[in-house]
Amino acid sequence: MALWLSVKLLTGEMHSLEVTSTMTVWAFKAQIAKKTGVSPYQQKLAYQNGAYVELRDGSRLSDYQLKPGDIVLLIVKNEEPITLFVKNDKGRTSTYTVLSSDGVTQFKGRVQQQENIQQEQFWLSFEGKPLEDGHKLGDYNIAPHCTIFLHLRLRGGLSPRVQPS
Repeated sequence: MALWLSVKLLTGEMHSLEVTSTMTVWAFKAQIAKKTGVSPYQQKLAYQNGAYVELRDGSRLSDYQLKPGDIVLLIVKNEEPITLFVKNDKGRTSTYTVLSSDGVTQFKGRVQQQENIQQEQFWLSFEGKPLEDGHKLGDYNIAPHCTIFLHLRLRGGLSPRVQPS
């Protein structure tokens, strides 16, 4: 079911958005970003229901019993760096400080430098899923102190067989 919510910034600026109750808070933030230009990674949303309640990214709007016409407050925050761990095939763990908005390609470049390995020789995964170029780290719900796994690509192949003469 569609409903209209108002988003109010601390400057007093208001935006009305059509949403569905089954929409995730993250999807709502993405819609707000299109309207306001504020990155979802910098948004903190709150709703007054007696007390102020922060809307969490992984939850659905229906979890907050929002009604048509309700006002959601948008607080713009600085994106905070998080610490991640990268574990290689030998069990060695390296520490990285990143932003959730960092691209996977950019992160692979840092891993390449620190691990001294070419990008085409490894791939990264989190919770069993490969991290793909064109995505941001935050797209994978990577939180502080999570471990990303570095996998080496198989190299080689069969060499041509030499026929005896």
